[in-house]
Amino acid sequence: MYVEYGEFKINFDGSPEVVSIAFIDFLNKVYPAFKLANRLVFKPDLIKLAQALEGVIEYSSDGLILIPMDLTSEEAIMLSLLGVYVGNKLGLFTEESVSVTQIATVSGKALKTILNKLKGKIDDGLVERVGRGEYKIKSLGIKEAKKVLQDVKMREHR
Repeated sequence: MYVEYGEFKINFDGSPEVVSIAFIDFLNKVYPAFKLANRLVFKPDLIKLAQALEGVIEYSSDGLILIPMDLTSEEAIMLSLLGVYVGNKLGLFTEESVSVTQIATVSGKALKTILNKLKGKIDDGLVERVGRGEYKIKSLGIKEAKKVLQDVKMREHR
């Protein structure tokens, strides 16, 4: 890969990983603020999220499966939305949103309960309504879902 920016000209050779790292190093030298900004931006670690979901969520050809059945409706919502987010990023789902009906089905909770709890999650800035009956997790929701996931896993290991 060849990059030219003003007086800076550089060639990057190697595997995609090597080139990516070298390019980011180059940007850090050219744009000192880039490094600072890069540290301030929330970027969910997809690999860590996927590993943390192990034993709580499974993916099948039918969609998402929640393994623990003793979840509260709020836990089920957050973990379902996190699971769909991760599944989308891994290429398992084409959409990063999920219908309220799917959440109710996967969680085994009443549709009305899910709708009521989703309203609160939207008000808290954790979830976004993206269409009629479709919802997706927001960045703040990912952070919250990680806490929920830790709590559920600790409870399961008692």
